[in-house]
Amino acid sequence: MQRILSLLNHRDFVLVLALITGLVLGENTRPLAGVSMWTLGLVMVFATTGFSFKSWVPPGNALRPLALSALLNYGVFGSVVIGLAWLLFREAHFPFYVGLVLVVASPPGPSVIPFSALLGGDSNISVTGVFGLHLLALLLTPAILLIFLGQALIEPGVILKMVSQLILLPLIISRVLRHPAILPRIEGVRKLVIKWGFFFVITPIVGMSAPVFLTEPVSVMMISGVLLISMFVMGLGYHLGMLRAGKSRSFVISSTLVMVIKSSAFAAVTAFTFFPGDPRVALPPAVVSVFVTLFIIFYSLVVRTTDRVWGKPAA
Repeated sequence: MQRILSLLNHRDFVLVLALITGLVLGENTRPLAGVSMWTLGLVMVFATTGFSFKSWVPPGNALRPLALSALLNYGVFGSVVIGLAWLLFREAHFPFYVGLVLVVASPPGPSVIPFSALLGGDSNISVTGVFGLHLLALLLTPAILLIFLGQALIEPGVILKMVSQLILLPLIISRVLRHPAILPRIEGVRKLVIKWGFFFVITPIVGMSAPVFLTEPVSVMMISGVLLISMFVMGLGYHLGMLRAGKSRSFVISSTLVMVIKSSAFAAVTAFTFFPGDPRVALPPAVVSVFVTLFIIFYSLVVRTTDRVWGKPAA
């Protein structure tokens, strides 16, 4: 019985189950989609209990991971995606190009923090990177859109709302849960809440995106090619390269996730808000949302495999 419960609560099983459930239920997951932001916020509360603001002292401990995250997420990942989008879509499929620029202009996905915690990553890198880049996005997002699309589009208030709901508020609540009388109990259920919280976040993302894959198969395949290279090939290459370079396991996990995971929800909302007349602009963010889920499952297997090869304990 214990082995069965252990299997059912294994992170890979939970993630695959979320993917299958979303595909099977399709748009019937709409009620879950309506509360997914709050579900992710709850997951973030438990994920950030492992983070202490003491890790930002001295200030260089915060500035270094922030600079690294900006370089990887906007610099490396952004350059590859925009380069491929320019070559493939700039002339013949301009709405897809716009959609991918919206993805690049978005800050990293908040799910980086809980998933990094689940795999045993460096909480300072994941929290500092995601939180810091959401704040920098107040400047970077409009600048990227202005450079590559000729218009800024995004109001700072939209970004501030996301920062408050998904990062700032969970961080504040998690400070209360770090009280010595409470933290041991939280640690006992932390990974369980994160895993099954992910289930309720991923299921509606896949479910609400499933019709897109059925109605636009060729377009989805073209966009998928860009994401396959920029997320899977580049992510795996970076992970293996950093391990071979002698970087710590926790550093490699968090920096890989910060590099390749973008906030597809942010990009999708932007597409729906500013390009309501062309649903093709929202297609890349929709595909990204599913690819983030697939990458999380794939990367979990990669980490377990490299743990075995490098002789490191699995998270």
